[in-house]
Amino acid sequence: MNNDPPSIVGIDLGTTHSVVAHVDESGRSHPIRNSEGETMTPSAVLVEDDGAVVGRDAIKAAQIMPNQVARDLKREMGNDPWSRSFGGTNYPPLLIQSLLLARLRCDAEAELGRAVPQAVIAVPACFDEPKRRATIDAALLAGLKVKSIVNEPTAAAIAVAWDRARHQTGDLTSLMYDLGGGMFDTSIVRFQENAIRVMATGGNAMLGGLDWDKCIARWLDAEFSLQQNVRPSESTAGDAFLLRESEEIKHALSSRKRAGVRLAWEGRVLKTEIARERFDEFTAHLLDRTRFIVRRLLNDTGLTWAGIDTIMLGGGSTRMPQVAQMLHRESGIEPDSSAVTGESVAQGAAIYAAMLNSRADNTPEVLHQTNLSVTDVNAHSLGVLGADKQTSSRCNHIMIPRNTALPAAHTTCYETIRDGQRSVAFEIIEGGDARGKHSTRIGRCVIDKLPPGLPAGTPVDVEIRYNTDTIVEVKASLRATGHHAHVRLERASAMTGEMWSNLRELFFSLDPNSQGECSAD
Repeated sequence: MNNDPPSIVGIDLGTTHSVVAHVDESGRSHPIRNSEGETMTPSAVLVEDDGAVVGRDAIKAAQIMPNQVARDLKREMGNDPWSRSFGGTNYPPLLIQSLLLARLRCDAEAELGRAVPQAVIAVPACFDEPKRRATIDAALLAGLKVKSIVNEPTAAAIAVAWDRARHQTGDLTSLMYDLGGGMFDTSIVRFQENAIRVMATGGNAMLGGLDWDKCIARWLDAEFSLQQNVRPSESTAGDAFLLRESEEIKHALSSRKRAGVRLAWEGRVLKTEIARERFDEFTAHLLDRTRFIVRRLLNDTGLTWAGIDTIMLGGGSTRMPQVAQMLHRESGIEPDSSAVTGESVAQGAAIYAAMLNSRADNTPEVLHQTNLSVTDVNAHSLGVLGADKQTSSRCNHIMIPRNTALPAAHTTCYETIRDGQRSVAFEIIEGGDARGKHSTRIGRCVIDKLPPGLPAGTPVDVEIRYNTDTIVEVKASLRATGHHAHVRLERASAMTGEMWSNLRELFFSLDPNSQGECSAD
């Protein structure tokens, strides 16, 4: 490894494949090739007693030892422990994800020939706070400090805008439709000269190509039962077999109207075929879920399809013809699959990383000369969990609605509820319905040691500020007494010292790169 200054990279931590990218001296963003010479690393980890294997070899191993291979890691982020165990041990999803990030970091250091201590990581816009914090924790375990988290549709838009700045001018309003292997994100983005403005964003963290695969798998399982009186789904190995074959059938139907099926399971042979029309029929409910989210997005912005200039497709699952057909029927616009590539999210994250690092001496000069501004929105509302005055039932006082341009701030006046109240506490929540159900508690702001004798109904001002770096600040104050409190709800690790110690011990026992040390020529 040479003595050049450390690099900062952009990472697209995908459900099925992950990509790492960097910005060169000319200001161009490039995906980095892994040790197999490929820009996309399969997001799969083989867990064995003597360590872990990441990427393509883990995918190969899944065919013979599916119980030891972790895939679809992204959907599990924020959960602890994982719903599956390996060798009798339940590993937190962030630990498995950290092994993938360590592999990406080492590949980047080998390619660039210098240390890579920092990264900007792109996550789905629909990720809630626990999932974002878990992603940061996974990066820290892998030896990466997270400079910032950026929403995936925003990262893709940055990559598109960076390219447009070289070739095109003029304003453009685009719907970004990103259907990946595990998740769905969509945003309406306004491209202007040297500016990107995300107008609204939406998505579903549990909706992606994997769900289309599962529909085919259920159909295959039923066909096996009808023809051969056996159900592969009754074993973990059979489930893995069905999903693997389902993905192949889905790919075939993306280019052909019919696909022949010739499969063998435990000596039983299934021979049949499936038409694309039939596939579209039993997956229509999944496509409808994306359609609903897109319609809600248009409603949030007050736009109609007449106000959309282009539809940009991203994510491998948009190769299914049903996606472009649905969007064309809805909008009358022919979707564009050329603007966003499989590497665009990582490249946009790398550009954003370089922009954040633009004051450093090692930043390409072109970044100093290009004044690209990025305005994003919050995907989830922020509010205070309180009580309704009339009914005393729990309610969600939304202060910053979802799809508000950042930075944003709002102040609301609350009141003490009892005579002689000595403290007031405000639970800050993200998302949820009117009663606060399905919300995520992200922090607490407390004013204590209030003077005795305060009457019920004493005003308390609460301000929530949502900054462009998505750090939330909460200020609370009593006008009558001058008492106040201030909390910054940063995405610091939620882990205790003991938890970190245990995770690091597990990480070092599994890390295939000699306890996190990477080598570069």
